[in-house]
Amino acid sequence: MCGILGIHRFDGRPVRPADLRAMSQVCAHRGPDDEGYVLVHRASGAFRAYAGADSPPEIRAELPLLGHEADPAAADVGLGHRRFSIIDLSPAGHQPFFSTDGRSCVVFNGEIYNYLELREELERAGRRFRTHSDTEVLLEAYAHWGTDAFARLNGFWALALYDFAERRLLLSRDRFGKRPLFWTQVGGAVYFASEIKALLRVPEVSDRRAVDEAAAYRWLAYGRKDLDDSTLYAGIRSLPAGTWCRVDEGFPAGAQRFWAPPTERLTERDIGVDEAAARLRETLTESVRLRLRADVPVGAELSGGMDSSTVVALASLVLDRPLTTFTVRFPEAEWNEEGYARAIGERYRTDYRVLDSPADRFWDDILAFTYLQEEPYHSPNLHTNQLIWARMRELGIKVSLNGAAGDEILAGYGHHFDLAQAENLLHGRLGAWAANARGRVGGGAVGAMAGPLRKLARAAMQPVLPSMIARRQRPTWVRALETRGNPVESGTLSGVLLSDLTNTLIPYWLRSGDRGYMGVPLEVRAPFLDFRVSDLAFRLPTTYLVRDGWQKWILRKAMADLLPEEVLWRRQKLGFPFPVERFFQESAPIVETIWREARNPYLDLSRPERFGHDWKVLSFVLWYELFFNDNVDLFRRLETMAGKGSAAGGFQPAYLTSCGMLAG
Repeated sequence: MCGILGIHRFDGRPVRPADLRAMSQVCAHRGPDDEGYVLVHRASGAFRAYAGADSPPEIRAELPLLGHEADPAAADVGLGHRRFSIIDLSPAGHQPFFSTDGRSCVVFNGEIYNYLELREELERAGRRFRTHSDTEVLLEAYAHWGTDAFARLNGFWALALYDFAERRLLLSRDRFGKRPLFWTQVGGAVYFASEIKALLRVPEVSDRRAVDEAAAYRWLAYGRKDLDDSTLYAGIRSLPAGTWCRVDEGFPAGAQRFWAPPTERLTERDIGVDEAAARLRETLTESVRLRLRADVPVGAELSGGMDSSTVVALASLVLDRPLTTFTVRFPEAEWNEEGYARAIGERYRTDYRVLDSPADRFWDDILAFTYLQEEPYHSPNLHTNQLIWARMRELGIKVSLNGAAGDEILAGYGHHFDLAQAENLLHGRLGAWAANARGRVGGGAVGAMAGPLRKLARAAMQPVLPSMIARRQRPTWVRALETRGNPVESGTLSGVLLSDLTNTLIPYWLRSGDRGYMGVPLEVRAPFLDFRVSDLAFRLPTTYLVRDGWQKWILRKAMADLLPEEVLWRRQKLGFPFPVERFFQESAPIVETIWREARNPYLDLSRPERFGHDWKVLSFVLWYELFFNDNVDLFRRLETMAGKGSAAGGFQPAYLTSCGMLAG
């Protein structure tokens, strides 16, 4: 877990070390343990490695500081790295990391969970290692298998790898894009980084700041973001997940995909229930086992729901010591899931920690938090999440497991049930449809029919609707979007799950989550996002996902003997509660100040009552004020109105100091 950044010039101009340092400074919260750089002249192969101001003494004694000694005047490739040490904590893990044969170097953000197995395979093939890091295994795998190595990695990553022999720079992201990698091309250079605001530290990029109006429309109209690798900044995009790409003047046209989720499912004749459940449990267990690897303390977030309970149960079976678990307790009885979590903690004798929901003084650090998020976001509860992660760090945890993505791959949301029922009707599976209808609470067949029938009607009318609705004159970018339709879910259950995973839900949750926990920093690992787990989930019949009225039915079947009944067959799904109405009531004077003082060309703020308590609109306004109007004074006034208490308690998340440069 780290931050990476880089510049590749094609116009004959050299990389400016000041740009690399400025980009790195913005990412400091992502990697407080070390800092490093390399400058490369492609034509000659000459290069030089550098330390940074935040490098440990051992590194600074070995390498010069970037910009403090003569830099290669003609260097046209520059890479930078911020390190958050999780595996091999020694200075030997410093990056940029160079291969033993000197053929390549890499800056790498992520973890390769199966690095021990890959290392053994490479050693049998004659490769030798000088460190215990997964980064070295990554480089040696590339040296041995070339770009085919990416398909062998089980983990999450964003990386930039320079091959001196081929004189080429490669970028790659993991299968799901769990690690971010944003890029832009300005003039004769490609810039890339783990965070958008690092790109904005380059004058040529900052001077061209503009809103991607199509992305803004999708956000304001539908609350959707990160679709099709877009951002809300015109010209700034994400490298597609599951790809590698050579950086050249045609970038990213040459992106090569090394993985895609399955698109065809087995039938019940192909795989029986017992086999499916056994394979799911076995695959999840192996995923959890790999994600417990670390040279620092590991814990788990335990909500009391099915997914986090599954992770904790399987981890407890793998470990030979009690797992440390963290559960959030809420004072409101209707939101508090602590009783369910305690049942898991007691069954598996975890080191059970209860954290009371923090008194979230959201506005106290609104300047730094808005800067950290760098785009609009769906709810203020992201700040509460971060306070909880900060508390975990304060208690000694640097790696946390959670149950993220279980709903997206195993059909855990309400709209998935309706889609499953519609699919049953379409395929004539009346028995499965009736069993689902009976299985719903109270056996309400009429209620269970309404949603699926509405979806069927919408699907049938889809080709007709555009000709029936008279459209007012709108800007070209709005009309183009409307021809594509609302990005909110439609279609078959399999199609929607695929979209959830690759475009509509998971990309946004991964981006917002990354910004939050890396602001602490804390490494968060999601066993359900092991590609073997998702591949299996996308091969199982949909009738195993939604069955007898239960969603994620096959997971319940797989965990039947490992979870208490009250957790296993629990219907209520709370998620992370947040009192939105109360938040807006208590924040009324601050919100009124924002509406009164903000200036936004995309919204008419003269009548803010029309927006109600719509956070996506308010976060869009705050984002625009900071990143386009440069209105730091407004944020200072908001913090003064809030009283500027200490939101984080004893442990201060790294972003408060890393982003403090903006406030100055």
